[in-house]
Amino acid sequence: MQNDPGAIRSTDATSTLEVALENTRRGAEAIRRGGGLFAATRLAAEIEALRLWAESSGCFRHYEELSRPPDSFGYEHEVWFPKSGSPNPRVLKATYDNSFGVMPDGREATPVGYLERLRLQNQIFGDDIELEGVFEPSFALIRIITSQQAIQGRPAEMEEIEIFFSQRSFQRCIWHGKNVWFREADRVICADTHGGNILVTHEGDMAAIDVPAMLAPDDFTPQEA
Repeated sequence: MQNDPGAIRSTDATSTLEVALENTRRGAEAIRRGGGLFAATRLAAEIEALRLWAESSGCFRHYEELSRPPDSFGYEHEVWFPKSGSPNPRVLKATYDNSFGVMPDGREATPVGYLERLRLQNQIFGDDIELEGVFEPSFALIRIITSQQAIQGRPAEMEEIEIFFSQRSFQRCIWHGKNVWFREADRVICADTHGGNILVTHEGDMAAIDVPAMLAPDDFTPQEA
């Protein structure tokens, strides 16, 4: 996993993640305009739009791994580690039913916010998060399934995290009462930058494995940390 100190870069090819993001955004807008059951809230519209896209694109799947207890879990995901000896070990993650984590400003994320966050993680930090598909454990409930490279390492210390973000032209500030990192060049905000989300590998490199990110809104008014 390579870390890119520069600003957001463009990708050469459109990934499944980006396609899902764009189709969910456009589909939800159409659902809200059309009215009906799923138009009541943005969350409901985005869940239905993502489900419809996944169904039409072949990304609506059943996952055998989800039938066994997870190897780990957190606030946003259940996690399954790769089998020992896998040639390309990847960690599988599943969001909880109709729950997609939290944005850096403290809001509950919708599918669009969650997918945008993953896209930014790939672009900012050189992560390789892939959208594996969408799983429906029961009617009207979905889980977003992703995978990323398995990283062996230890949690980063606070001083190491400070250097990691400073080298990438981020400045620490306070927003909505939380410590966040902001980069003016591309107006990206990163939150929850603790050692559980940033690892130091056995080789001494640093990898941001699960850092919530978003583009700053027009009314972004941070306070000096």
